[in-house]
Amino acid sequence: MNRIQFGQGGCEKTLRYLDAYISNELTVETNHDVVRHLEACPACSAELDTRTRLRSRLKVAVKAQSVPPELQVRIREQIRASGSGNWLNLKWLSGGRWRWTGAVAAGLVVAAGLWVNQMPERMPALADRPGQNIYIARVSANLAAVLKVGLGDHIHCSIFRKYPKEPPPIEKMEGELGPTYAGLLPVVRAAVPQGYRVIMAHRCSYAGRHFIHFTLEKDGSLLSLVVARKESGESLANLSRATESSGIPIYQSAAGRYEVAGFEAGDYFAYVVSELRSKANLQIAAAMASGVHDFLIKTAA
Repeated sequence: MNRIQFGQGGCEKTLRYLDAYISNELTVETNHDVVRHLEACPACSAELDTRTRLRSRLKVAVKAQSVPPELQVRIREQIRASGSGNWLNLKWLSGGRWRWTGAVAAGLVVAAGLWVNQMPERMPALADRPGQNIYIARVSANLAAVLKVGLGDHIHCSIFRKYPKEPPPIEKMEGELGPTYAGLLPVVRAAVPQGYRVIMAHRCSYAGRHFIHFTLEKDGSLLSLVVARKESGESLANLSRATESSGIPIYQSAAGRYEVAGFEAGDYFAYVVSELRSKANLQIAAAMASGVHDFLIKTAA
């Protein structure tokens, strides 16, 4: 941030940047200017004290409240889309005057901001909270049980999860997949549309089942390929097929904001799950079907 020269209108400038001062986001030089003004201005010093106490109280309140699963999902998407946790822009002044209505609105934004700032530390724990399962149950309420398998693991692993800024090396992802499934990684990378990158590939478990899971990202949008072994009596054949690719029937259904496309490969199910439009999700599933199907058939042989 550039240095702000405090001359005429020093109170207005100080108040405008007071929140950045509290959050330690100013440059050293500008920080010194703010401090000097506060030392000589009782009114701005009192405002600093008020805002500091308000933040402290909000922080305590936020920590005491559980966060609704839907809000968790929305905030994660906002952060992922913006590429930064610093996406909240606080507007404390209106026409150069402090207003109580503005204080209330800003307080709510600060509350969300405090929760966002805590996300990196709290996110692993959130994945184990009941709220995640409540959210999954809600969005998949009208989805066929055999398709819920893929949707649940997508939300568990791809939505309620913190990722590093850069994907892990290919060698690390192959290690996470293990020798049996490491060869599926190049198949997936070759089949997805241009612009997508694999940001996670591993073995995982959710709701008592084991999965091979690939998470792909493009412009902040996530897509999963989820592979699971069939359990006794499970089949997609009872559903209405959406399309066919290389002789492989593909089935798709919507679950809230998600699209879930699935196909069978011997002893396995494979699911493509995303928030893309129905046609786009189905096209990606069709592009993946042949290579993934052939790999899983050979693996089971």
